[in-house]
Amino acid sequence: MSKTLLAFAACLALAPALARGESLASAAETFVEHSLSLPEGSVRAHSVDPKLSLGECESGWQWSFPYEARTTVQVVCNAAPLLPKRFVAINLPNLEGTPRPATAARPTDAAIVLAAKDLPYGHVLTEHDLIVAVVERQGRPLSATLSDPRTLVGLTATRPLRQGEPVGRSDARSHTLVKRSAIVTVWSEFAGGRVNSKLIALQNGKAGDWIELENPQSGRKLRGHVQSDGTVRLGIQRPTETSVLASTKVLSSTVD
Repeated sequence: MSKTLLAFAACLALAPALARGESLASAAETFVEHSLSLPEGSVRAHSVDPKLSLGECESGWQWSFPYEARTTVQVVCNAAPLLPKRFVAINLPNLEGTPRPATAARPTDAAIVLAAKDLPYGHVLTEHDLIVAVVERQGRPLSATLSDPRTLVGLTATRPLRQGEPVGRSDARSHTLVKRSAIVTVWSEFAGGRVNSKLIALQNGKAGDWIELENPQSGRKLRGHVQSDGTVRLGIQRPTETSVLASTKVLSSTVD
């Protein structure tokens, strides 16, 4: 029997199991366990909100494995063609019964970053916009792809990205989140909670940059760390090794 017929048969067999109100993650796990004849509870979905509902589809949800390495599940509703395809990354158990991580496990496999949903041009990427899946190389070069989504967080999409599409190095670039002379939201945390305030940025800043700020009432200068959402967290920048050595030399000379 062909893979297509097997997948279709699995979808039909799962129809009663994927009940209304079930979460997307749980439904994906059930599909994988049934279609691959795996023990119940041995598959785990990741990079998806466990509370996200599967929803309803009049024609029944159609499940499949979009890639050769079956660590990503795709679900569509044929009765609603305008609804986007949804993808769920999963961990498969190995022969010893422990979950297989979403990293390269064989020479022919590679972990790549995929768009978790449709993203427009100019969108500032967050950790919720990206997932990791393991795919088989099949002789294709993967040098332009990325395996760690954290390297993309805070960058700007250089083109529209479709859900489930690989995200490469050229698909995102650094983005100026804070502009000089602009009023920005700054915050700091303490044991009892979080305090927000408005300060003036004295420098342009990208995600991860340390910039100087000024209190418009007192004129006091402060430093803060630019976050991927455009806010600035107040704090003290850790000195680099070079500055520590320089300070040590100055202190030593003073003592002598």
